[in-house]
Amino acid sequence: MSEDTRTRLLKAAENILIREGAHALTVRRVGSVSGLNPTLVTYHCGTIAGLLGELCRLNLEPMMAGWSRLEDERATSAPLGDTLRIWLEPLLQPAAFTPGGRALVVLDEIAAHGDADLSRQLLEAMVAVSGRVHAALLPILPHLDACELRARLRFIAGAALGPPPRVRQRDAAGGAEPLDSLRYLCAFAEAALLGRAGQRAAAMPGRNEDGAFSPPTEGGA
Repeated sequence: MSEDTRTRLLKAAENILIREGAHALTVRRVGSVSGLNPTLVTYHCGTIAGLLGELCRLNLEPMMAGWSRLEDERATSAPLGDTLRIWLEPLLQPAAFTPGGRALVVLDEIAAHGDADLSRQLLEAMVAVSGRVHAALLPILPHLDACELRARLRFIAGAALGPPPRVRQRDAAGGAEPLDSLRYLCAFAEAALLGRAGQRAAAMPGRNEDGAFSPPTEGGA
């Protein structure tokens, strides 16, 4: 009975995190969503911070297990597509309890709004993974320097998190494949990383060779 009660509380808390955000996560709200007495949150988890710590562990551990393969892939000089798949697939890992939710969304809410120590530990884990991805990809992307590769990886990771609402989205035109599918994400990431380096602002319309905006000509051209 205790295990079932604890699981119901964790499910409720995770659902609130994904659908409403950490600001909505209160003892009263967890009790309401779980259909249990709010005092059971304190009894089984201690505090909201305790709930968040358990949700962090349950959502992060499967992702870290997937990323452990990055060390092997770097040692064997895997092709770009294989390395990207190993990095990106855990970013789309389903949430521990919430259908249609993703573990990354849970972790993002915890990192942004959770207890300071828990947020720091989570950030350190993610930074370590980012370093492993960077080290694995740098040798196979010689057209990118270390700084530019780091910047592009950051944008790709942001694309994996996606905009609200952060539940799985189908194509508005009726496609069967979710817009945040691994296939779409890997294709986007590969295009982003293989793009030519050093494309400066000067290449944009309205800018001169120094990257500054050119004044309009007399005729407005």
